[in-house]
Amino acid sequence: MARFSVAEAATAGLGVIGRRPLAVLAWGLVIFVATAAPMYLLLWAMRPDFAMLMQVGQPGPANDPQMIGRFMRLQSGVMLFQLLFWLWATGVKAVICSAVFRAVLEPQESRFAYLRLGAREGWLTLLFLVEYVLAYIACFVLALLAVVVVAIVAMGGGPQAHVAAVSTAVVIGLVALVLFLWLALKLSMAAPMTFVDRQFRLFESWSFTKGRLGKLLGMSVLLVVLLIGIEVLFGGLMMGGVFALGGTMTWLLEPGAVQALVREPPLEIVRKLGPAIAIAGVLLVVFSTVVTTVFCAPWAASYRALLNEDPARA
Repeated sequence: MARFSVAEAATAGLGVIGRRPLAVLAWGLVIFVATAAPMYLLLWAMRPDFAMLMQVGQPGPANDPQMIGRFMRLQSGVMLFQLLFWLWATGVKAVICSAVFRAVLEPQESRFAYLRLGAREGWLTLLFLVEYVLAYIACFVLALLAVVVVAIVAMGGGPQAHVAAVSTAVVIGLVALVLFLWLALKLSMAAPMTFVDRQFRLFESWSFTKGRLGKLLGMSVLLVVLLIGIEVLFGGLMMGGVFALGGTMTWLLEPGAVQALVREPPLEIVRKLGPAIAIAGVLLVVFSTVVTTVFCAPWAASYRALLNEDPARA
């Protein structure tokens, strides 16, 4: 792609899938193992507390101190797990994103399905964490300002004040959405720049994207349309799988079937729901891998094309 093409950039992920299907399959296996293993460890480590939780509501002494203590311990453990899993998932995302970037920018580095564990992956993990935190802070500040402004408008009293408050909330929401999209596009080249430079890059993307937001916006719109199409396709496949299992899973519709199921041992639950879990699991893994590839590749392709247009601006 010598010069920037909206269509070529937006569909770069489909090109990667078409050229390197085995690599994409390997990424899916990595995502599956990296997601399933922590969940399995959580269920195994806290299986007594989960069994206790399933017994809540059955006849027994009310306000049992031992049960309350175990419930609090379970809640604390789950909260800690959520934090650790967020950090772990961010690292996994960085590894897969680096593999996609490598497939686009360095197609000759195809060994190990483009997967690596090195400085690039570490810097991308840090970048994603910083972006998450900044996005959270920005959303919090915007929401707080919106609440204050709407509250001030609503203090006028009367039906007109309520209408004005609703209108103000809608306008603020639209302005915040446009501002968020603008900031996202201004910083959109941070990930490919971090990957290429092997250093943390964030605000360097601000100057690099100057005068190029129109191209990136067009690519982003086409990418969103493509992702919606993929979601509809996989949604249809998921519904087809559910209907295909309809004859074997109708027992779940019987009165009390779900309540009885949750009291079963975990392995028995997995055995009874095995077909549904298998179909849903496979489709979700394939879906997440395809979406990750389709979403990540265009930014690397866009960076390469924009860099080729004017290398002096890199």
